[in-house]
Amino acid sequence: MLEDTEWLSDFAFFTDLLCHMNNLNVKMQGKNQFIDDIWAHLKAFKLKLNLFAGQLAKNDLSHFSRLNPIPSVNEEKLKNYEDGLKKLHSEFERRFQDFSAIQTECLST
Repeated sequence: MLEDTEWLSDFAFFTDLLCHMNNLNVKMQGKNQFIDDIWAHLKAFKLKLNLFAGQLAKNDLSHFSRLNPIPSVNEEKLKNYEDGLKKLHSEFERRFQDFSAIQTECLST
């Protein structure tokens, strides 16, 4: 199994992604967190997802420390990872659309 580079690259990518998501989770659970702090963390994470997707499109694995050392990650795999990050970003947009609406409403008054 450890010689299967496709399986290894999938495992490394998802491990890296879960580490990024865990960092978000830890930030959101800190003491004295107000809703505006949590919203700022969520917006920053959505920006990171776009950044990560853009970097994968350029074969830049600098934010994927476990995926980076795997030799010759398949271009198709990188495209799948990029698409997955874009879908995750869209899902964050959908799930937190109420916060976006509230922010827009607060800024317009």
